[in-house]
Amino acid sequence: MIMKKRIYIKNIKIMIKGFLPLCLFALLPLFTSCNDWLDVEPTTEMDREDLFKDEAGFADAMSGIYTILNSDAMYGKHMTWYLLEMMGGGGYAGSGLNSYIMQYYFHPNTPYSYFKNYQNNYIDPIWKNAYNAIANINSILSCIDDKKNVFVGDDYQIIKGEALGLRAFIHFDLMRLYTDAYSSADFSKSRVYMPYVSSLTSDVFALAPADFIAQAILKDLNEAKELLRKDPMLTGITPSQYVCDEVSGLIANRNQYGIKDWHNRRLHFNYYAAIATMARLYLWMGNKEQALACATEIINAPADKFPWVNTDLIANVTSASNTVARDRTFCTEHIMALNVINLEDRIDGILQERQKTFGSTNQMLGMNTNYLFDTATRDADPRYTYLRFIFSDDMHISSKLYQDADAQNQNFPWAVKRIPLIKLAEMYYIAAECEPSLDRAVEYLETVRRHRGLAPYPLQVTNKEELQEQIEAEYRKEFISEGQLFYYHKRLNQSFTSRGFQGSYQITPEVFTMPRPDDEDAYGGRNN
Repeated sequence: MIMKKRIYIKNIKIMIKGFLPLCLFALLPLFTSCNDWLDVEPTTEMDREDLFKDEAGFADAMSGIYTILNSDAMYGKHMTWYLLEMMGGGGYAGSGLNSYIMQYYFHPNTPYSYFKNYQNNYIDPIWKNAYNAIANINSILSCIDDKKNVFVGDDYQIIKGEALGLRAFIHFDLMRLYTDAYSSADFSKSRVYMPYVSSLTSDVFALAPADFIAQAILKDLNEAKELLRKDPMLTGITPSQYVCDEVSGLIANRNQYGIKDWHNRRLHFNYYAAIATMARLYLWMGNKEQALACATEIINAPADKFPWVNTDLIANVTSASNTVARDRTFCTEHIMALNVINLEDRIDGILQERQKTFGSTNQMLGMNTNYLFDTATRDADPRYTYLRFIFSDDMHISSKLYQDADAQNQNFPWAVKRIPLIKLAEMYYIAAECEPSLDRAVEYLETVRRHRGLAPYPLQVTNKEELQEQIEAEYRKEFISEGQLFYYHKRLNQSFTSRGFQGSYQITPEVFTMPRPDDEDAYGGRNN
């Protein structure tokens, strides 16, 4: 039993008000207080009552939470295509041709004396913004049961399920960053790492061990899954305006490429996201039987839920330089994604040149394609052919996030400004890793490869060790600019080589677990 004690999570404001619709959320600031501690003054309760007087208020509050998730500190940059991409060895930062490897400057186990700058600028904001989002989710959950009467149709179940699922999803990613992997030599069942904040209160939750956190995540996910059985993405009905935006785009194009009325539920935590997060968590815990069951539930979903990307939509439309494409992230394969309306500004000078120039005050993010792709098969793979920009012979840059709304994409708007968080391919990789039968495991992997142009190059796998090597090879190719490779290496407690064109560096597991913010202990009175 984890006892509560009065420990504070700094810079989190519980009350949320004044949120804008989803289409405008990138313009919002983070919802933090000028006060240091949790704000639960009586006026906060009054403001919540005013915000949650109708269903529109709950929908606006959910939009505000996604605003936090879209911040640079979280999935809008550092928890996907920038920091985690470098942490996992899929990318390296550089300035012009003077490229260098992004080392683990931000961890005390490295020899770098200036790691505190990296912790303060990169690692601590993830913790603070994540718990900010969780506090706002708990604000919704504290009110929603008393407001059932303001919802239409099944929206109460959908919004509550989405909130519970997001709370679990965010806690799990914090767990993957700030706790030791179960396979790590440093892992201990008695060691405490982080709080699982499950209610809106002025009391602050104690640091908890990994197993407690994992079980709390599973509890929320299971409740979310049951509530989300009413999810339009599962039922196939047209969603209400409060649970997702209407899909835009020409009807003829939508019909041709299988874009359903519920397509934008992919931009919310949905029924399938609950199952996919369970698959990730069970695999993280080493429970391959349950991970396989969750992964195959998604794999066996009706074909219209996750159509494989149409190769016509990967290929370039007008540009020989690979800077224009219709669907670079394979949006129909998204189990959950974010809609980042200012994505081109986020990547400017880092992955793409627009107003900013590579190699001046910005650090471009390169990738070693010889490491990421097999030279014998890569020319057949659209992930190589269409999703990179050749800056120089030595430096290639991912173009997966080049998603400007060009003239062609005016007819394909459902595919742009997307950052994937969970994709269908990962469920096949989890199934391949967890399946006891080698033949069936290889077939899961081959299914993805066939949809990536690699049918002419069947795998030659004779044992589980060779299979795991091929799974890792697929992670390197599939999740470029998505940050998932770091979690793969950490889960397996696996050293790897981070490669840039000027050198290679061995990254070892002792740097995989991020430190809690200093303020969390200093101001919260933690003794752990």
